[in-house]
Amino acid sequence: MMSINFIATVSIISIVTWVIIFSGKLYINIKANKFREEHPNLKNRIYTGNTKIYLARILCFLLSLIFAFYSLFKIKSTEMESAKEFESADILFVVDVSLSMNAVDVRPSRLKRFQDLALRILPNLKGNRVGIIVFAGQSFSFCPLTSDITAVSDYIQALGVEMVGAKGTDLALALERVNRIRKKNNNISSQITVVVSDGEDHENQNLPPIDGEVIVWGVGTPEGGLIEYRDPGTGRGGYVTMDAGISDSLTTPNLVTSKMNMERLKSIANQNNGTYYDVSFQADGAYALLDTIQTVKKKKIQMIEHFKNEDGAHPFLIVAFFFLVSERILNLFLQKIPAGIYTALLLILSLSWGRLEAWELDPGGNSIERGVKSYNNKNFNESQKEFEKAKDYIKDDPKLIYNESASAYQLGQYKDAKGLSEKILTHPKADNDLKAKANFNLGNIYSKLGDKKNALKSYTKTLEIDPDNLAAKKNIEHLTRKKDADQSPKQKESEPNQETPQKNKKENKKEEKSDAEKILDPFSQDSILKNKKGGSLDNEKFW
Repeated sequence: MMSINFIATVSIISIVTWVIIFSGKLYINIKANKFREEHPNLKNRIYTGNTKIYLARILCFLLSLIFAFYSLFKIKSTEMESAKEFESADILFVVDVSLSMNAVDVRPSRLKRFQDLALRILPNLKGNRVGIIVFAGQSFSFCPLTSDITAVSDYIQALGVEMVGAKGTDLALALERVNRIRKKNNNISSQITVVVSDGEDHENQNLPPIDGEVIVWGVGTPEGGLIEYRDPGTGRGGYVTMDAGISDSLTTPNLVTSKMNMERLKSIANQNNGTYYDVSFQADGAYALLDTIQTVKKKKIQMIEHFKNEDGAHPFLIVAFFFLVSERILNLFLQKIPAGIYTALLLILSLSWGRLEAWELDPGGNSIERGVKSYNNKNFNESQKEFEKAKDYIKDDPKLIYNESASAYQLGQYKDAKGLSEKILTHPKADNDLKAKANFNLGNIYSKLGDKKNALKSYTKTLEIDPDNLAAKKNIEHLTRKKDADQSPKQKESEPNQETPQKNKKENKKEEKSDAEKILDPFSQDSILKNKKGGSLDNEKFW
Protein backbone atom coordinates (compact mmCIF):
# COMPACT_ATOMS: atom_id res chain seq x y z
CA MET A 1 0.00 0.00 0.00
CA MET A 2 1.40 3.43 -0.95
CA SER A 3 2.02 5.84 1.94
CA ILE A 4 0.21 9.19 2.21
CA ASN A 5 3.52 11.06 2.01
CA PHE A 6 4.40 9.36 -1.29
CA ILE A 7 0.98 10.19 -2.78
CA ALA A 8 1.30 13.83 -1.63
CA THR A 9 4.80 14.13 -3.15
CA VAL A 10 3.68 12.71 -6.53
CA SER A 11 0.61 14.96 -6.52
CA ILE A 12 2.55 18.16 -5.84
CA ILE A 13 5.24 17.33 -8.43
CA SER A 14 2.59 16.55 -11.07
CA ILE A 15 0.57 19.72 -10.43
CA VAL A 16 3.65 22.00 -10.36
CA THR A 17 4.94 20.42 -13.60
CA TRP A 18 1.66 21.03 -15.41
CA VAL A 19 1.47 24.62 -14.04
CA ILE A 20 4.93 25.35 -15.49
CA ILE A 21 4.02 23.75 -18.87
CA PHE A 22 0.71 25.61 -19.17
CA SER A 23 2.26 28.90 -18.03
CA GLY A 24 4.78 28.65 -20.84
CA LYS A 25 2.09 27.80 -23.41
CA LEU A 26 -0.12 30.66 -22.17
CA TYR A 27 2.77 33.13 -22.39
CA ILE A 28 3.52 32.05 -25.97
CA ASN A 29 -0.18 32.39 -26.90
CA ILE A 30 -0.38 35.92 -25.44
CA LYS A 31 2.77 36.99 -27.29
CA ALA A 32 1.46 35.50 -30.55
CA ASN A 33 -1.83 37.43 -30.22
CA LYS A 34 0.07 40.68 -29.60
CA PHE A 35 2.28 40.02 -32.65
CA ARG A 36 -0.85 39.51 -34.83
CA GLU A 37 -2.28 42.87 -33.69
CA GLU A 38 1.00 44.65 -34.54
CA HIS A 39 1.17 43.03 -38.01
CA PRO A 40 -2.34 42.95 -39.54
CA ASN A 41 -1.06 41.58 -42.85
CA LEU A 42 0.04 38.34 -41.07
CA LYS A 43 -3.26 37.88 -39.22
CA ASN A 44 -4.57 35.18 -41.58
CA ARG A 45 -1.28 33.31 -41.65
CA ILE A 46 -0.85 32.96 -37.87
CA TYR A 47 -3.54 31.18 -35.85
CA THR A 48 -3.73 31.61 -32.07
CA GLY A 49 -6.36 30.69 -29.53
CA ASN A 50 -8.59 33.03 -27.56
CA THR A 51 -6.64 33.88 -24.39
CA LYS A 52 -9.68 33.76 -22.09
CA ILE A 53 -10.83 30.35 -23.41
CA TYR A 54 -7.24 29.08 -23.26
CA LEU A 55 -6.96 30.21 -19.62
CA ALA A 56 -10.32 28.60 -18.73
CA ARG A 57 -9.19 25.33 -20.33
CA ILE A 58 -5.96 25.33 -18.30
CA LEU A 59 -7.85 25.99 -15.05
CA CYS A 60 -10.33 23.16 -15.78
CA PHE A 61 -7.50 20.70 -16.38
CA LEU A 62 -5.61 21.72 -13.21
CA LEU A 63 -8.79 21.56 -11.10
CA SER A 64 -9.51 18.07 -12.51
CA LEU A 65 -6.00 16.99 -11.55
CA ILE A 66 -6.27 18.52 -8.06
CA PHE A 67 -9.63 16.86 -7.29
CA ALA A 68 -8.43 13.50 -8.63
CA PHE A 69 -5.39 13.53 -6.35
CA TYR A 70 -7.40 14.89 -3.43
CA SER A 71 -9.82 11.93 -3.72
CA LEU A 72 -6.94 9.58 -2.83
CA PHE A 73 -6.70 11.21 0.61
CA LYS A 74 -10.43 10.76 1.23
CA ILE A 75 -10.58 6.97 0.78
CA LYS A 76 -11.84 5.27 3.91
CA SER A 77 -11.06 1.56 4.08
CA THR A 78 -13.08 -0.59 6.49
CA GLU A 79 -13.02 -4.35 7.08
CA MET A 80 -16.53 -5.80 6.86
CA GLU A 81 -18.13 -9.20 7.01
CA SER A 82 -21.46 -10.42 5.76
CA ALA A 83 -23.23 -13.53 7.04
CA LYS A 84 -25.48 -15.34 4.58
CA GLU A 85 -27.74 -18.14 5.70
CA PHE A 86 -29.40 -20.52 3.26
CA GLU A 87 -30.91 -24.00 3.08
CA SER A 88 -29.23 -26.51 0.85
CA ALA A 89 -29.52 -30.11 -0.34
CA ASP A 90 -26.90 -32.38 -1.89
CA ILE A 91 -27.98 -33.64 -5.34
CA LEU A 92 -25.82 -36.28 -7.02
CA PHE A 93 -26.49 -37.27 -10.63
CA VAL A 94 -25.15 -40.77 -11.37
CA VAL A 95 -25.02 -40.80 -15.18
CA ASP A 96 -24.54 -43.82 -17.43
CA VAL A 97 -22.06 -42.88 -20.21
CA SER A 98 -21.69 -46.35 -21.74
CA LEU A 99 -21.97 -46.68 -25.53
CA SER A 100 -25.60 -47.75 -25.28
CA MET A 101 -26.46 -44.20 -24.17
CA ASN A 102 -25.74 -43.16 -27.76
CA ALA A 103 -28.68 -45.24 -29.00
CA VAL A 104 -30.99 -43.26 -31.26
CA ASP A 105 -34.34 -44.70 -30.18
CA VAL A 106 -34.58 -41.41 -28.23
CA ARG A 107 -33.61 -38.49 -30.45
CA PRO A 108 -31.00 -37.15 -30.79
CA SER A 109 -29.63 -39.79 -28.37
CA ARG A 110 -30.32 -41.07 -24.85
CA LEU A 111 -27.44 -39.09 -23.33
CA LYS A 112 -28.39 -35.91 -25.19
CA ARG A 113 -31.94 -36.27 -23.86
CA PHE A 114 -30.60 -36.27 -20.29
CA GLN A 115 -28.38 -33.25 -21.03
CA ASP A 116 -31.31 -31.25 -22.41
CA LEU A 117 -33.52 -32.15 -19.46
CA ALA A 118 -30.84 -31.38 -16.83
CA LEU A 119 -29.92 -28.02 -18.38
CA ARG A 120 -33.60 -27.06 -18.48
CA ILE A 121 -34.13 -27.53 -14.73
CA LEU A 122 -30.65 -26.37 -13.63
CA PRO A 123 -31.70 -22.77 -12.80
CA ASN A 124 -34.25 -24.22 -10.34
CA LEU A 125 -31.46 -26.03 -8.48
CA LYS A 126 -29.79 -22.77 -7.50
CA GLY A 127 -28.95 -22.68 -3.79
CA ASN A 128 -28.27 -26.43 -3.64
CA ARG A 129 -25.07 -28.33 -4.18
CA VAL A 130 -24.96 -30.44 -7.35
CA GLY A 131 -22.43 -33.11 -8.34
CA ILE A 132 -22.06 -35.65 -11.18
CA ILE A 133 -20.68 -39.20 -11.13
CA VAL A 134 -20.25 -40.92 -14.50
CA PHE A 135 -19.94 -44.66 -15.07
CA ALA A 136 -19.51 -47.29 -17.75
CA GLY A 137 -17.15 -50.21 -17.09
CA GLN A 138 -15.61 -48.01 -14.38
CA SER A 139 -16.76 -44.86 -12.59
CA PHE A 140 -15.33 -41.57 -11.40
CA SER A 141 -16.49 -38.29 -9.90
CA PHE A 142 -16.81 -35.95 -12.88
CA CYS A 143 -18.22 -32.83 -11.20
CA PRO A 144 -17.55 -32.34 -7.45
CA LEU A 145 -20.42 -31.14 -5.29
CA THR A 146 -20.72 -27.40 -5.90
CA SER A 147 -23.28 -24.62 -5.61
CA ASP A 148 -21.89 -22.95 -8.76
CA ILE A 149 -24.69 -23.71 -11.23
CA THR A 150 -22.75 -22.20 -14.15
CA ALA A 151 -19.91 -24.66 -13.57
CA VAL A 152 -22.36 -27.58 -13.35
CA SER A 153 -23.85 -26.48 -16.69
CA ASP A 154 -20.41 -26.70 -18.31
CA TYR A 155 -19.88 -30.19 -16.88
CA ILE A 156 -23.26 -31.40 -18.16
CA GLN A 157 -22.54 -30.12 -21.65
CA ALA A 158 -19.16 -31.92 -21.61
CA LEU A 159 -20.68 -35.39 -21.01
CA GLY A 160 -19.89 -37.99 -23.68
CA VAL A 161 -19.71 -41.75 -24.20
CA GLU A 162 -15.90 -41.73 -24.56
CA MET A 163 -15.32 -40.39 -21.04
CA VAL A 164 -14.71 -43.75 -19.38
CA GLY A 165 -12.01 -45.94 -20.94
CA ALA A 166 -13.40 -49.30 -19.81
CA LYS A 167 -16.46 -50.32 -21.83
CA GLY A 168 -19.54 -52.00 -20.40
CA THR A 169 -21.87 -50.95 -17.58
CA ASP A 170 -20.99 -51.32 -13.89
CA LEU A 171 -23.52 -49.44 -11.77
CA ALA A 172 -22.33 -51.09 -8.54
CA LEU A 173 -18.99 -49.24 -8.69
CA ALA A 174 -20.77 -45.94 -9.22
CA LEU A 175 -23.10 -46.45 -6.24
CA GLU A 176 -20.15 -47.36 -4.01
CA ARG A 177 -18.59 -44.05 -4.99
CA VAL A 178 -21.86 -42.28 -4.12
CA ASN A 179 -21.75 -43.73 -0.60
CA ARG A 180 -18.12 -42.65 -0.16
CA ILE A 181 -18.98 -39.09 -1.18
CA ARG A 182 -21.98 -39.10 1.16
CA LYS A 183 -19.79 -40.06 4.13
CA LYS A 184 -17.44 -37.17 3.43
CA ASN A 185 -20.32 -34.69 3.13
CA ASN A 186 -22.54 -35.78 6.02
CA ASN A 187 -22.99 -32.19 7.24
CA ILE A 188 -25.99 -31.73 4.97
CA SER A 189 -28.98 -33.74 6.11
CA SER A 190 -30.88 -33.93 2.80
CA GLN A 191 -29.26 -36.18 0.21
CA ILE A 192 -30.81 -36.83 -3.19
CA THR A 193 -29.40 -39.31 -5.70
CA VAL A 194 -30.61 -39.34 -9.31
CA VAL A 195 -29.56 -42.45 -11.26
CA VAL A 196 -29.70 -41.91 -15.04
CA SER A 197 -29.40 -45.03 -17.19
CA ASP A 198 -31.01 -47.24 -19.82
CA GLY A 199 -30.73 -50.21 -17.43
CA GLU A 200 -29.04 -52.42 -20.01
CA ASP A 201 -26.58 -55.02 -18.74
CA HIS A 202 -27.00 -54.33 -15.02
CA GLU A 203 -27.71 -58.04 -14.56
CA ASN A 204 -25.99 -60.15 -11.90
CA GLN A 205 -24.78 -57.11 -10.00
CA ASN A 206 -25.15 -56.80 -6.24
CA LEU A 207 -25.95 -53.11 -5.88
CA PRO A 208 -25.17 -51.41 -2.54
CA PRO A 209 -28.04 -49.50 -0.88
CA ILE A 210 -28.03 -45.69 -1.15
CA ASP A 211 -28.83 -43.36 1.74
CA GLY A 212 -31.32 -40.51 1.32
CA GLU A 213 -33.87 -39.93 -1.43
CA VAL A 214 -33.39 -41.94 -4.63
CA ILE A 215 -34.88 -41.12 -8.03
CA VAL A 216 -34.21 -43.30 -11.09
CA TRP A 217 -34.50 -41.78 -14.56
CA GLY A 218 -34.86 -44.32 -17.35
CA VAL A 219 -33.89 -43.28 -20.89
CA GLY A 220 -34.65 -45.46 -23.90
CA THR A 221 -37.39 -47.70 -25.26
CA PRO A 222 -38.15 -51.42 -24.74
CA GLU A 223 -37.98 -51.88 -28.53
CA GLY A 224 -34.46 -50.40 -28.49
CA GLY A 225 -32.45 -48.65 -31.13
CA LEU A 226 -29.15 -48.74 -32.97
CA ILE A 227 -26.08 -47.20 -31.32
CA GLU A 228 -24.68 -44.32 -33.31
CA TYR A 229 -20.98 -43.56 -32.98
CA ARG A 230 -18.59 -41.06 -34.53
CA ASP A 231 -14.82 -41.20 -34.13
CA PRO A 232 -13.79 -37.76 -32.76
CA GLY A 233 -10.36 -38.12 -34.37
CA THR A 234 -11.22 -39.10 -37.92
CA GLY A 235 -14.85 -37.96 -38.10
CA ARG A 236 -15.84 -41.39 -39.42
CA GLY A 237 -19.27 -42.39 -38.17
CA GLY A 238 -21.89 -45.09 -38.36
CA TYR A 239 -23.61 -47.71 -36.21
CA VAL A 240 -21.88 -50.05 -33.72
CA THR A 241 -21.58 -53.71 -34.71
CA MET A 242 -21.27 -56.84 -32.56
CA ASP A 243 -17.56 -57.13 -33.35
CA ALA A 244 -16.95 -53.59 -31.97
CA GLY A 245 -16.66 -51.98 -35.39
CA ILE A 246 -18.89 -49.43 -37.08
CA SER A 247 -20.94 -49.59 -40.26
CA ASP A 248 -22.68 -46.81 -42.13
CA SER A 249 -25.19 -49.22 -43.63
CA LEU A 250 -28.48 -49.99 -41.88
CA THR A 251 -28.63 -53.37 -43.62
CA THR A 252 -25.48 -54.74 -41.97
CA PRO A 253 -26.57 -58.01 -40.27
CA ASN A 254 -24.57 -57.71 -37.01
CA LEU A 255 -25.63 -54.23 -35.88
CA VAL A 256 -26.11 -53.83 -32.10
CA THR A 257 -29.65 -53.03 -30.94
CA SER A 258 -29.70 -51.63 -27.40
CA LYS A 259 -32.95 -52.04 -25.42
CA MET A 260 -33.91 -50.28 -22.21
CA ASN A 261 -34.33 -52.66 -19.25
CA MET A 262 -37.21 -50.96 -17.47
CA GLU A 263 -37.74 -53.77 -14.95
CA ARG A 264 -34.13 -53.56 -13.80
CA LEU A 265 -34.37 -49.79 -13.30
CA LYS A 266 -37.61 -50.15 -11.33
CA SER A 267 -35.98 -52.76 -9.09
CA ILE A 268 -33.12 -50.33 -8.34
CA ALA A 269 -35.68 -47.72 -7.29
CA ASN A 270 -37.64 -50.21 -5.17
CA GLN A 271 -34.49 -51.53 -3.49
CA ASN A 272 -33.76 -47.99 -2.21
CA ASN A 273 -37.39 -47.00 -1.48
CA GLY A 274 -37.18 -44.55 -4.35
CA THR A 275 -39.25 -43.73 -7.41
CA TYR A 276 -38.77 -44.54 -11.11
CA TYR A 277 -39.57 -42.22 -14.03
CA ASP A 278 -39.24 -42.73 -17.76
CA VAL A 279 -37.85 -39.42 -19.01
CA SER A 280 -37.38 -40.47 -22.64
CA PHE A 281 -40.26 -38.35 -23.90
CA GLN A 282 -41.83 -36.86 -20.74
CA ALA A 283 -40.36 -34.51 -18.12
CA ASP A 284 -42.26 -35.91 -15.12
CA GLY A 285 -39.02 -37.13 -13.52
CA ALA A 286 -37.54 -33.62 -13.65
CA TYR A 287 -40.58 -32.11 -11.95
CA ALA A 288 -40.51 -34.88 -9.35
CA LEU A 289 -36.89 -33.96 -8.53
CA LEU A 290 -37.84 -30.30 -8.03
CA ASP A 291 -40.76 -31.32 -5.78
CA THR A 292 -38.47 -33.58 -3.75
CA ILE A 293 -36.00 -30.73 -3.21
CA GLN A 294 -38.83 -28.58 -1.85
CA THR A 295 -40.19 -31.22 0.52
CA VAL A 296 -37.04 -32.82 1.97
CA LYS A 297 -35.66 -31.56 5.24
CA LYS A 298 -32.78 -29.23 4.54
CA LYS A 299 -30.00 -28.10 6.83
CA LYS A 300 -29.31 -24.41 7.26
CA ILE A 301 -25.81 -23.38 6.25
CA GLN A 302 -24.24 -20.08 7.25
CA MET A 303 -21.58 -18.58 5.04
CA ILE A 304 -19.51 -15.66 6.32
CA GLU A 305 -17.90 -13.45 3.70
CA HIS A 306 -15.07 -11.07 4.61
CA PHE A 307 -14.48 -8.07 2.38
CA LYS A 308 -12.90 -4.64 2.41
CA ASN A 309 -15.14 -1.63 1.79
CA GLU A 310 -13.45 1.48 0.42
CA ASP A 311 -15.52 4.65 0.21
CA GLY A 312 -15.27 8.44 0.39
CA ALA A 313 -13.56 9.24 -2.92
CA HIS A 314 -16.60 9.21 -5.21
CA PRO A 315 -17.77 12.86 -4.86
CA PHE A 316 -14.30 14.22 -5.64
CA LEU A 317 -13.84 11.86 -8.59
CA ILE A 318 -17.17 13.03 -10.04
CA VAL A 319 -16.07 16.69 -9.78
CA ALA A 320 -12.69 15.78 -11.34
CA PHE A 321 -14.45 14.06 -14.24
CA PHE A 322 -16.71 17.11 -14.74
CA PHE A 323 -13.73 19.48 -15.05
CA LEU A 324 -11.93 17.08 -17.39
CA VAL A 325 -14.95 16.95 -19.74
CA SER A 326 -15.20 20.74 -19.59
CA GLU A 327 -11.52 21.02 -20.56
CA ARG A 328 -12.09 18.79 -23.60
CA ILE A 329 -15.12 20.85 -24.70
CA LEU A 330 -13.18 24.14 -24.34
CA ASN A 331 -10.37 22.63 -26.38
CA LEU A 332 -12.78 22.24 -29.31
CA PHE A 333 -13.39 26.01 -29.32
CA LEU A 334 -9.64 26.63 -29.57
CA GLN A 335 -9.40 24.68 -32.84
CA LYS A 336 -9.61 26.43 -36.22
CA ILE A 337 -12.98 24.93 -37.14
CA PRO A 338 -16.06 26.73 -38.57
CA ALA A 339 -18.48 27.61 -35.80
CA GLY A 340 -21.37 25.60 -37.28
CA ILE A 341 -19.40 22.38 -37.07
CA TYR A 342 -19.97 22.10 -33.30
CA THR A 343 -23.74 21.98 -33.73
CA ALA A 344 -23.39 19.33 -36.42
CA LEU A 345 -21.07 17.22 -34.23
CA LEU A 346 -23.44 17.36 -31.27
CA LEU A 347 -26.37 16.37 -33.52
CA ILE A 348 -24.48 13.37 -35.00
CA LEU A 349 -23.36 12.28 -31.55
CA SER A 350 -26.90 12.37 -30.16
CA LEU A 351 -28.26 10.36 -33.12
CA SER A 352 -25.56 7.67 -32.92
CA TRP A 353 -25.51 7.37 -29.15
CA GLY A 354 -27.79 4.33 -29.18
CA ARG A 355 -25.48 2.46 -31.55
CA LEU A 356 -22.24 2.84 -29.54
CA GLU A 357 -22.31 -0.81 -28.55
CA ALA A 358 -21.58 -1.76 -32.17
CA TRP A 359 -18.11 -0.23 -32.07
CA GLU A 360 -15.17 -2.63 -32.03
CA LEU A 361 -13.94 -2.32 -28.43
CA ASP A 362 -11.75 -5.44 -28.37
CA PRO A 363 -9.77 -5.66 -31.62
CA GLY A 364 -7.61 -8.55 -30.42
CA GLY A 365 -10.56 -10.68 -29.30
CA ASN A 366 -12.56 -9.84 -32.42
CA SER A 367 -9.62 -10.75 -34.68
CA ILE A 368 -9.32 -14.15 -33.01
CA GLU A 369 -13.06 -14.72 -33.35
CA ARG A 370 -12.94 -13.86 -37.05
CA GLY A 371 -9.85 -16.04 -37.48
CA VAL A 372 -11.54 -19.05 -35.91
CA LYS A 373 -14.64 -18.49 -38.03
CA SER A 374 -12.52 -18.30 -41.21
CA TYR A 375 -10.64 -21.44 -40.16
CA ASN A 376 -13.90 -23.37 -39.62
CA ASN A 377 -15.03 -22.18 -43.07
CA LYS A 378 -11.74 -23.56 -44.49
CA ASN A 379 -10.60 -20.06 -45.45
CA PHE A 380 -7.12 -20.63 -44.02
CA ASN A 381 -5.43 -17.63 -45.67
CA GLU A 382 -7.93 -15.28 -44.06
CA SER A 383 -7.66 -17.01 -40.67
CA GLN A 384 -3.86 -16.65 -40.76
CA LYS A 385 -4.18 -12.91 -41.44
CA GLU A 386 -6.65 -12.43 -38.57
CA PHE A 387 -4.42 -14.32 -36.09
CA GLU A 388 -1.50 -12.14 -37.23
CA LYS A 389 -3.59 -9.01 -36.51
CA ALA A 390 -4.47 -10.29 -33.03
CA LYS A 391 -0.76 -10.44 -32.12
CA ASP A 392 -0.72 -6.61 -32.07
CA TYR A 393 -3.11 -6.68 -29.12
CA ILE A 394 -2.43 -10.01 -27.40
CA LYS A 395 1.25 -10.62 -26.75
CA ASP A 396 2.81 -14.06 -26.34
CA ASP A 397 -0.38 -16.10 -25.82
CA PRO A 398 0.19 -19.86 -26.33
CA LYS A 399 -3.40 -20.37 -27.53
CA LEU A 400 -2.90 -17.77 -30.26
CA ILE A 401 0.38 -19.50 -31.23
CA TYR A 402 -1.55 -22.79 -31.49
CA ASN A 403 -4.11 -21.15 -33.80
CA GLU A 404 -1.29 -19.81 -36.00
CA SER A 405 0.29 -23.27 -36.14
CA ALA A 406 -3.00 -24.90 -37.18
CA SER A 407 -3.51 -22.36 -39.99
CA ALA A 408 0.08 -22.76 -41.20
CA TYR A 409 -0.37 -26.56 -41.28
CA GLN A 410 -3.54 -26.31 -43.35
CA LEU A 411 -1.74 -24.01 -45.82
CA GLY A 412 1.08 -26.53 -46.23
CA GLN A 413 3.60 -24.31 -44.40
CA TYR A 414 4.92 -27.27 -42.44
CA LYS A 415 8.21 -25.68 -41.38
CA ASP A 416 6.43 -22.67 -39.84
CA ALA A 417 3.78 -24.90 -38.25
CA LYS A 418 6.50 -27.11 -36.75
CA GLY A 419 8.34 -24.14 -35.25
CA LEU A 420 5.16 -22.71 -33.73
CA SER A 421 4.11 -26.08 -32.24
CA GLU A 422 7.56 -26.58 -30.71
CA LYS A 423 7.33 -23.08 -29.22
CA ILE A 424 4.14 -24.09 -27.38
CA LEU A 425 5.89 -27.08 -25.75
CA THR A 426 8.43 -24.77 -24.06
CA HIS A 427 5.99 -21.94 -23.33
CA PRO A 428 5.61 -21.27 -19.56
CA LYS A 429 1.91 -20.42 -19.93
CA ALA A 430 0.96 -23.52 -21.94
CA ASP A 431 -1.09 -26.09 -19.97
CA ASN A 432 -1.02 -29.87 -20.47
CA ASP A 433 -4.10 -29.85 -22.70
CA LEU A 434 -2.46 -27.37 -25.09
CA LYS A 435 0.82 -29.29 -25.03
CA ALA A 436 -1.03 -32.50 -25.92
CA LYS A 437 -2.62 -30.73 -28.90
CA ALA A 438 0.77 -29.30 -29.94
CA ASN A 439 2.35 -32.78 -29.82
CA PHE A 440 -0.53 -34.15 -31.89
CA ASN A 441 -0.03 -31.39 -34.48
CA LEU A 442 3.70 -32.17 -34.56
CA GLY A 443 2.83 -35.81 -35.24
CA ASN A 444 0.69 -34.74 -38.20
CA ILE A 445 3.44 -32.43 -39.50
CA TYR A 446 6.15 -35.12 -39.27
CA SER A 447 3.78 -37.58 -40.96
CA LYS A 448 3.26 -35.12 -43.85
CA LEU A 449 7.04 -34.68 -44.10
CA GLY A 450 7.51 -38.47 -44.25
CA ASP A 451 9.33 -38.63 -40.89
CA LYS A 452 7.42 -41.59 -39.38
CA LYS A 453 9.85 -42.06 -36.49
CA ASN A 454 9.35 -38.52 -35.11
CA ALA A 455 5.63 -38.69 -35.93
CA LEU A 456 5.26 -41.78 -33.72
CA LYS A 457 7.27 -40.07 -30.97
CA SER A 458 5.00 -37.02 -31.07
CA TYR A 459 1.81 -39.11 -30.99
CA THR A 460 3.29 -41.11 -28.09
CA LYS A 461 3.96 -37.88 -26.16
CA THR A 462 0.36 -36.87 -26.82
CA LEU A 463 -0.87 -40.09 -25.19
CA GLU A 464 1.48 -39.62 -22.23
CA ILE A 465 -0.33 -36.36 -21.47
CA ASP A 466 -3.81 -37.40 -22.67
CA PRO A 467 -4.17 -41.23 -22.56
CA ASP A 468 -7.73 -41.05 -23.95
CA ASN A 469 -6.80 -39.20 -27.15
CA LEU A 470 -8.49 -41.47 -29.68
CA ALA A 471 -7.18 -39.57 -32.73
CA ALA A 472 -3.55 -40.09 -31.64
CA LYS A 473 -4.19 -43.83 -31.15
CA LYS A 474 -5.75 -44.09 -34.60
CA ASN A 475 -2.80 -42.29 -36.20
CA ILE A 476 -0.29 -44.53 -34.39
CA GLU A 477 -2.28 -47.57 -35.56
CA HIS A 478 -2.21 -46.27 -39.13
CA LEU A 479 1.53 -45.56 -39.08
CA THR A 480 2.50 -48.87 -37.44
CA ARG A 481 0.34 -50.84 -39.89
CA LYS A 482 1.90 -48.98 -42.79
CA LYS A 483 5.35 -49.64 -41.35
CA ASP A 484 4.64 -53.36 -41.03
CA ALA A 485 3.33 -53.49 -44.61
CA ASP A 486 6.50 -51.79 -45.89
CA GLN A 487 8.76 -54.19 -44.00
CA SER A 488 6.99 -57.47 -44.85
CA PRO A 489 8.51 -58.00 -48.36
CA LYS A 490 12.02 -57.51 -46.98
CA GLN A 491 11.36 -59.97 -44.20
CA LYS A 492 10.22 -62.59 -46.71
CA GLU A 493 13.40 -62.23 -48.73
CA SER A 494 15.67 -62.67 -45.72
CA GLU A 495 13.81 -65.57 -44.18
CA PRO A 496 15.78 -68.90 -44.20
CA ASN A 497 14.31 -71.96 -45.95
CA GLN A 498 13.81 -73.72 -42.66
CA GLU A 499 10.91 -73.42 -40.24
CA THR A 500 11.40 -71.25 -37.16
CA PRO A 501 9.93 -72.57 -33.91
CA GLN A 502 6.68 -70.82 -32.93
CA LYS A 503 8.05 -69.85 -29.56
CA ASN A 504 11.00 -67.98 -31.07
CA LYS A 505 8.71 -66.15 -33.46
CA LYS A 506 6.64 -64.79 -30.56
CA GLU A 507 9.73 -63.71 -28.65
CA ASN A 508 11.12 -61.86 -31.69
CA LYS A 509 7.78 -60.15 -32.23
CA LYS A 510 7.77 -58.89 -28.66
CA GLU A 511 11.31 -57.53 -29.00
CA GLU A 512 10.44 -55.70 -32.21
CA LYS A 513 7.56 -53.74 -30.64
CA SER A 514 8.08 -50.00 -30.54
CA ASP A 515 6.92 -47.70 -27.71
CA ALA A 516 4.01 -46.62 -29.88
CA GLU A 517 2.90 -50.24 -30.45
CA LYS A 518 3.11 -50.98 -26.71
CA ILE A 519 0.70 -48.12 -26.05
CA LEU A 520 -1.78 -49.75 -28.43
CA ASP A 521 -1.56 -53.17 -26.74
CA PRO A 522 -4.76 -52.72 -24.67
CA PHE A 523 -6.70 -51.77 -27.79
CA SER A 524 -8.16 -53.86 -30.57
CA GLN A 525 -6.35 -53.18 -33.83
CA ASP A 526 -9.45 -54.08 -35.84
CA SER A 527 -11.88 -51.79 -34.10
CA ILE A 528 -12.57 -48.10 -34.12
CA LEU A 529 -14.13 -48.54 -30.66
CA LYS A 530 -10.78 -49.81 -29.29
CA ASN A 531 -11.09 -51.21 -25.76
CA LYS A 532 -13.97 -53.70 -25.52
CA LYS A 533 -13.22 -54.80 -21.98
CA GLY A 534 -16.13 -54.43 -19.60
CA GLY A 535 -16.05 -53.25 -16.02
CA SER A 536 -16.89 -56.47 -14.20
CA LEU A 537 -16.41 -60.21 -14.59
CA ASP A 538 -20.06 -60.85 -15.32
CA ASN A 539 -20.41 -57.96 -17.77
CA GLU A 540 -19.50 -59.19 -21.24
CA LYS A 541 -21.19 -56.45 -23.30
CA PHE A 542 -18.74 -53.77 -24.35
CA TRP A 543 -21.63 -51.33 -24.90
